[in-house]
Amino acid sequence: MANEAIVGGNVRFPTLAGICNLFRTSINDTFSNTSGVGTGQGSGAGLIMPNTNPDILEFLNAAVADTYAELHGVGAPQLILDNYLLEGLPSIPLPDPSIQVAISYTGFFDGYQWHPEWTLPIGLSRMLSVTQRQTNSDQDFGACQHFAYGLPGILQGQLMYGWEMRENTLWLNGATTQIDLRIRCRVSYPEFGSAGAPIYNFDTSYVPILDSKNAIAAKMLVQYAERFAPELQVLAEKREARYMGKLRLNNVRERQSEENQRNAFGDEAVTDFAIAWSWL
Repeated sequence: MANEAIVGGNVRFPTLAGICNLFRTSINDTFSNTSGVGTGQGSGAGLIMPNTNPDILEFLNAAVADTYAELHGVGAPQLILDNYLLEGLPSIPLPDPSIQVAISYTGFFDGYQWHPEWTLPIGLSRMLSVTQRQTNSDQDFGACQHFAYGLPGILQGQLMYGWEMRENTLWLNGATTQIDLRIRCRVSYPEFGSAGAPIYNFDTSYVPILDSKNAIAAKMLVQYAERFAPELQVLAEKREARYMGKLRLNNVRERQSEENQRNAFGDEAVTDFAIAWSWL
């Protein structure tokens, strides 16, 4: 019994099938049309809202996105992509303060031309950190400074001096040697499919938010009520507020249990703000 999986199995996140089944139960649509004739499609769950109905996909995508948006506000963990490596970025031929290099979703701009070999990760929503080292050096990755208010115009050295995000593109000062970059970023959750053509297996795909099944299904129910049963919208909204409130509270309590610390105020803090602390 020592090797027995914990209750709920190895994956404790809610599956798409579980979320949609709860939603269908809430609207009394748990029947299946096994004959393949009529509203239901094949043996898929539901006659009104089977998984292939474009409406349920839109409800599901919107509800998951809204759940993430609300949890962002209380500092809940999001989807994090770490250790994304861009190795061997070309160097600039000569130091020039007027040159900036860039990495976009389509390639790397070396100050003169684009190279399609190096790109940002698809789905990037917010850059969290950029570290660097010289290519083939086997050294530790060191910090690349973030400039939130624009890159300074400086003569480039052997490492990238700093970075900023501008127009969904990572801009850097460039370097006189080849550089490896290591990126940590927040990525958006992919949508589950398009009208009538889900691209995920509902039984094995899941939303990576613990205990979120009730809240997501409740958000779907609010959208359904707005369209098909406006007389039940207030009741659906109260249900959603109850489940979402519990989910937010769980995340807040989890964050409060962690040890937190900050750096002492000083010169290093000035780079995070448009103005210096000295004027306060």
